[in-house]
Amino acid sequence: EKRRGDMTEFVPQLMPVLLKTLSDASDTVVLFTLQVLARISLGDGGVGLEDDNVALEDPTNEGGLLKGTKDERHFRLVVNSVLGLFSSDRILLENRGSLVVRKLCVLLDSESVYILIAQVLSASCDASEEGAVSESVEKGPSKDQVDSVDRISFSVEFVSTMVQTLNLILLTANELHGLRFLLSNALGRKSGDYTSAGRRTKTDDPARVFETLFRCWCHSPVATFSLCLLARAYGIAFALVKKFSEIDVTVGFLMQIDKLVQLLESPAFVHLRLQLLDVESPYHAPLLKSCYGLLMLLPQSDAFRSLNDRLATVCNLRDNLAVAPSMSTSSGEQQALTERQIELLKHFDRIRSLHHKMSGKEAQLKLSGELRITTANATKLAARVIAGGTTSSVFFEGNSHQSSSKAGGRTQEV
Repeated sequence: EKRRGDMTEFVPQLMPVLLKTLSDASDTVVLFTLQVLARISLGDGGVGLEDDNVALEDPTNEGGLLKGTKDERHFRLVVNSVLGLFSSDRILLENRGSLVVRKLCVLLDSESVYILIAQVLSASCDASEEGAVSESVEKGPSKDQVDSVDRISFSVEFVSTMVQTLNLILLTANELHGLRFLLSNALGRKSGDYTSAGRRTKTDDPARVFETLFRCWCHSPVATFSLCLLARAYGIAFALVKKFSEIDVTVGFLMQIDKLVQLLESPAFVHLRLQLLDVESPYHAPLLKSCYGLLMLLPQSDAFRSLNDRLATVCNLRDNLAVAPSMSTSSGEQQALTERQIELLKHFDRIRSLHHKMSGKEAQLKLSGELRITTANATKLAARVIAGGTTSSVFFEGNSHQSSSKAGGRTQEV
């Protein structure tokens, strides 16, 4: 830190060593490594971290424990390297991904960390206007890409997994309280407003934080929906629920919805549960419809009964207050969305189309692999025939070999 200028040129050489230590069995080693990565991200190395043990355990800080101006080049290099490591080592992502992201948010600040990660992941899977996808998007980043600060490419499957991980951290981690507070008021907050700690936000327009995360979160439909609920964008949430009918409903998709319903009972969604009581509010109808949309997607389960009981309570309250349900037409709902929100929904459609095309390509690759195996067998058969055998003898010989394997080693002669 005292001679940072002399150390800057060696950062690319140090990065592989630091990334390797993130897999160390000791959490202490990992935490000190993350502190070094955070200091590399700052132009002046960071100041103000006097007691490392106490600082690393403080989840209430919203501006980052290391004070200083970020070096955008090195900050992006650190993020690219960490994401590249997670892409190549999924076990590390599962075991240490949450720890790495949470501690980087504590040491730096959650807003800038999440925004840069979202920008990197979104840029990696940007499709062309014709919907073409580059080969690097299918295979993931190369080592040269990871070590650079330029745009790198990840597979859409990894981006989707990473978004789900980031979304769960956002909804549950104490370290992300400041970002949750910012998002919960992003659409109704004017530029230059203050955070809960009385400090001015780091972006001129907090709504841009929501939009940046939304564009990346589109790679996971359930995560996108939960982000809208957190940001109180109930109009967009209801529009997304209606689009879920066009998505292939898999077991994994239903499990994500089940987990979201459980999270609706957590402190992160206290505002949502209380806003269900405001039956006369204009946002109540899309909020209630969004929750009922989740209910209709769920099979009969504990999550279904839990959400159904809460919504039944809201309907009983409305009946007791003698409040007539608001009757809004679909055109009225469409007019309630701003042009920027409609554009976000169009972006969601483009990302879902990208995932659909990638799924089709994976199916084609699998089929082509099976065809190559069949072609290889046919080539061997033709070679045996040319060598003097007959088609029937080769066929029976192959069946005899398969039958002997299934019989536990017993040889059958034809």
